[in-house]
Amino acid sequence: MTPRRGLFVRLLRSGLADFTSPTVIVCGLALVDDGIAWRALGEAAQAVTAWLLLSVLWAAWRTRSLVRVARGLGIEVSADALNGTQTHTLTGIPLARVRAGLGVARRASEVRGGNPVDFRWRPFRSRASADGTVAYVESTGETHVEVRAGRRLGADVLLFRGAAFITLCQLVRTLEGG
Repeated sequence: MTPRRGLFVRLLRSGLADFTSPTVIVCGLALVDDGIAWRALGEAAQAVTAWLLLSVLWAAWRTRSLVRVARGLGIEVSADALNGTQTHTLTGIPLARVRAGLGVARRASEVRGGNPVDFRWRPFRSRASADGTVAYVESTGETHVEVRAGRRLGADVLLFRGAAFITLCQLVRTLEGG
């Protein structure tokens, strides 16, 4: 299975799980209102069909949005993009450039200097933010980036699935100057 297909399947599973409760409630209400009748069974079938369609459409949209965010950065998009912690290694970006990039970034806040540099990053327009750490290893010239989803960006929030990955991509794009 290709990495993108794995991401789609993982998103589809989570979407199906999230839409299960509302669908069961709608089907249950239809059966309570009308009893076991053809009309109630028809409404239940429509609810299940709509649930499946919405889950597939949501998974396809979210997969496409995560692929688009990572385009041109060299970051692989796979099912691991939904994890709450994301890491990436950059080369040729010194610590002074990291501090300068985070200092002028509108999405960065609470930047604490030193090595490693700790900060908060808002991937969306809401108040929800991710926690990040950028460490520079002088011996190898590598910059290690780690992003952790904050409380409001947890994996249990449907629209924020993959927020740590989006944060990582935005941060890498900022640090590379693109």
